[in-house]
This record gives sequence, C-alpha cells and structure tokens, in this order.
Amino acid sequence: MFLVKPPLCAIILAGAFILLKDDRRRGRLVNFDLLGALLATAGALLLVYALVRAPAVGWGSARTIGELAGSAALLAAFVVNEQRRKNPLLPLSIFRVKGLAAADITQLIGIAGMFAVFFFLTLYVQGMLGYSPIRAGLAYLPVTAGVGVSAAITPRLIGRVGIRPVFVAGTLVAGGGVYWLSQVPIHGSYLTDLLPGLVIMSVGLGAEFVAAATAANAGVPPQLAGLAAALFNASQWIGGALGLAIFSAIATARTTHLLASGAAPAAALDAGFHQALIAAAIFLLAAALFALRTTSTRGEPATAEPAAVRETATGDATVRLTER
Repeated sequence: MFLVKPPLCAIILAGAFILLKDDRRRGRLVNFDLLGALLATAGALLLVYALVRAPAVGWGSARTIGELAGSAALLAAFVVNEQRRKNPLLPLSIFRVKGLAAADITQLIGIAGMFAVFFFLTLYVQGMLGYSPIRAGLAYLPVTAGVGVSAAITPRLIGRVGIRPVFVAGTLVAGGGVYWLSQVPIHGSYLTDLLPGLVIMSVGLGAEFVAAATAANAGVPPQLAGLAAALFNASQWIGGALGLAIFSAIATARTTHLLASGAAPAAALDAGFHQALIAAAIFLLAAALFALRTTSTRGEPATAEPAAVRETATGDATVRLTER
C-alpha cells in the first residue's frame, strides 16, 4: 500500500521542476527560531508518548508523572521563548484575532474524537464482525459521501446564518453520530447498528470541518494567513495523536479491568470500545462549547483596510480580506 505513493511523489517532483518558475533566491536561516521548533516538537512528542505508555506503566507511576511534567516544562519553555524572540516561530499576537484560538481548540478536540471513531470501529468490524480489510474500508464509503455532500452545502449555510451556528450544529451532530456508534453490540449489524451512526457523523463532520477552516481564517490579516493555516493544520494532527493516545488508554483500562474480573474476551473488548467512543462523544460535546466562542460572521471582510479585495479560499468556503 505504501509503495503506491513514491511514484506519485516522483511525478509531482518532476512536475515542480518543469512547471514552476525558477527561483534561485535562498531564504536566510539566520533568524529561524530553531529553539522554538525543537521545544514545541519535543514537548508534543513527550506528551503523546506519556499518554500512550501510561496504561502499561501506571498513571500514578513516577515515570508517567515525570514524562507529563517534562512535557509541560518543554511547552512552557516554548511559550517563554516565543515571547522573547524577535522572529518567533509562533508570534503569540496572532491569538488576538477574535475567534481564532477557539476555532483551533475546537478542531483539536473534535478531531481527537473523530480519529478515535475510525480506529475503534475498524478494530470492531474486523475483530468482532469478521470483516476483511477491504470490506472494512468499503464500510466507510457512506462516510465519504456524507462528508462530501455536507461540505458542499455548508458554505451556503454559512453565508445565510453565519459561521458559529453551523460550527456548533455540525459538531453536535457529529457527536450524536459518535454516541450512536458507541452503543454497538458484540454481534452487531452494519445496516442497523453502524450505518445510521456513520451517516449522522459524516453529515456533522463535513459541516464542522468547513466551518472550522472558515472560522480559523476569518479576520486574519493577509500577512498572517500562512501562520493561521499552519496553526489550524497543526491542531488537527496534534488532536488526532492525543485522541488516539487518550481513548486507547480508556479502552485498554476498561478491557483489562473486565478481563481481570473474569469477563469473556469479546465482552471485555466491546465494553472497552463502548467506553472509548462515549468519551469521544463527550469530547465532541466539549468542542461544541468551544465553538460558541468562535466568530459569528458570515464570511464578510473582517479587516478594515479598504482599496483592494483579495479572495482567499479556506477549504470549501471563501473569506474576503480587504487591504488598504
């Protein structure tokens, strides 16, 4: 499967040399915030590692506590470094843009819950329903269709009612779908137990993602658009990593406890899946609460610099930025 990608990368690389304008200028790395990059990366990695290993070594063990404390120290040092640097990797002033921080936090929490759903449902359909890998992949096709339809409609809804209502509603609908999926029985049916939840979740996911991308870029000055997009992207991947670590720990703890109590392996596994998916649904509910703090605009110009209008695509929505 992974061998499919290198030939495509080679084609893209060749196309870049052939089609893109030759630019021999080299950016200077003298002012690059290398320390900030190292601190942020090390802090995030140590946090994820500590959460992944905690169920095995114990949440109250000195190792887990030390790793979590070390991660907090590294991330705190990153914030201090960014405040002191003349050319920081992450200018903290960008968080003064109204609603940007709330949009990124909402996406981080929401993606944490969503990643867990695909992870645990794949284990469920293959391990408990006996699906082959191909059949398990095909089971997610309705999700693809639902996200596509919802994402296509969402920009029109944002133009009518604003970003915030769509953002909150999409997150809540996705959470409702996840809660439905958390109730799957040991020997469930795809049509009655999985498909309704997957469809509900996909409709909410498409709306949530487009609204999140729009909210994370609304009101951002043109010179900070790249940074805002990078923050949004980073929030998704960090959320996915943390979500898998947290919910795997929850499922493992529940399953291990039931096995120690003499429960059947299938029942113990199913209970672990239930616990993790209910926690994922709660995460999406929390994300909806953060979404209430995002901007409520309909995508109109947010910068007060009249003269030229620049259109910047944000996912499937378009935000108009005005320049002096």
